[in-house]
Amino acid sequence: MSYPYLIQGSNIVVVIGNKSHTISKTHITYSKVLEAIKASDWDSLPDIIEPKKVVLNYGAGNVSIQGETLFWKGKELNTGLSVRMIQMLQEGFPVEPMVAFMENLYKNPSHRAVTELYGFLEKNNLPITPDGYFLAYKKVRANYMDVHSSTFDNSVGQICEMERHEVDDNKDNTCSTGLHFCGMSYLSCFGGERTVIVKINPADVVSIPSDYNDAKGRACRYEVIGELNVSPEDAFTKPVQDNAVGTKTFVRPAPVGPKTGDTVFKRGYTSGYTGLEYANAYRYGTKEATDYTEGYEMGERDLRNGDPERYRYTPKVTTPSGWTRHADGKVSPPPGTVITAHSGAWPFPTV
Repeated sequence: MSYPYLIQGSNIVVVIGNKSHTISKTHITYSKVLEAIKASDWDSLPDIIEPKKVVLNYGAGNVSIQGETLFWKGKELNTGLSVRMIQMLQEGFPVEPMVAFMENLYKNPSHRAVTELYGFLEKNNLPITPDGYFLAYKKVRANYMDVHSSTFDNSVGQICEMERHEVDDNKDNTCSTGLHFCGMSYLSCFGGERTVIVKINPADVVSIPSDYNDAKGRACRYEVIGELNVSPEDAFTKPVQDNAVGTKTFVRPAPVGPKTGDTVFKRGYTSGYTGLEYANAYRYGTKEATDYTEGYEMGERDLRNGDPERYRYTPKVTTPSGWTRHADGKVSPPPGTVITAHSGAWPFPTV
């Protein structure tokens, strides 16, 4: 099968079906179209001319097209994201990382984070990883502790994490709580003796503060995968890469289980993840009520998406004063304690 075509001056005209396509010499696909025609590679020509159709082969049916608009699970994609995807297809880059990025991004419960994150990556030239995460810079102390609180160890291989509800989601609160990451332009504006590379799941981004020309962000979790030992402008050279240039990738063993604790957030998360009925017993408007709701919604979402359990509520067990708690969970009273057996119905007599 072949298609009618005409090479005229600086244009190539190809007729596919009943539709005529004119590709100018300045168009990014011109050389590929010309090569395909010379090689009589008619099977690949339609996908080269209309690369959006190639996207339909990815995302397990999550990507659809109506006219010139791309949709993800029925919702219109971010304009910058769809433009980059088409550009990568035209330049011959694999599109799977972009699809993985979208799958992770749309697990983020924050509408603002979903709509603003990709623009942040574009503006700061930060790459996406093959598994759909992204890389960013972070300044830390000489001993790898964070600059603000000196409580988070940012050595290569460490995972820094805090509960999502503790991260400020107001972008206009420019200096606030959260695990910070940044683009290259922000490095000269912040203290610290070392620059590390962090890998972040788009689902864990909470806000992009509005100061410093949108050059920094806040997340609830990231993994430190390298220390920068080249000039920052040489660190990221491709739109998709595993780590910054000049760093050694650290492979972390698989997690051994969820983080445990007795916070209200973890209580809500466990209820949602185990499919229990929503039961927020805390007073409306209080921090506890908000924490329970956020935890429940995250747990319910992880369960629905088939994601591994991230948190588990483990009630704190108190031991009576003077008693001993053993490794098997049993407790024993102090030596010499006399325990009197009671009979009859409760309440037992006190005299």
